[in-house]
Amino acid sequence: MQPFEVTILGKPEAWLLEAAASIGLDFSALSHEETNFFRNHVRKRHGQGVLAILDTDFGLIPAIVKAPDMAIIGTIRKGAIVNAYAKREAGRTYLYFDEAMNSTHHKALRSRTFYKIVKPLDMEGFEKIVIMNGISDLSMARKVIAAGGRPGGEA
Repeated sequence: MQPFEVTILGKPEAWLLEAAASIGLDFSALSHEETNFFRNHVRKRHGQGVLAILDTDFGLIPAIVKAPDMAIIGTIRKGAIVNAYAKREAGRTYLYFDEAMNSTHHKALRSRTFYKIVKPLDMEGFEKIVIMNGISDLSMARKVIAAGGRPGGEA
């Protein structure tokens, strides 16, 4: 079994800190990070076919969390706080999810999954993906839509 490795991607942007604070979450001590287990998961689950996530796609994650076209912050999924980000590109939309970990041992917005779809999304379609058959609870989540290429404002 390979050792657990973490790569820090950077601190959360002001828009994310503000969105989290608006629903009672404090992400100020957290950093975006990904792990080798995350990359292995994505390669196994989303690394084949026409819309395969390629190694080069992982390099897009910092830009996706910095300036997504849409985000849903503070979703509750199986007891965990999960954030979802969508970024539109020509002919595809990238979807990236991270988990807020704010404990004594872990202070991170840790990568959970990453994939792409063909269709462009609006907030309603994005919500349907995030809810995933009722598994996730959006009742306290903050929905953010980019304004002028930068996140801001409510859906």
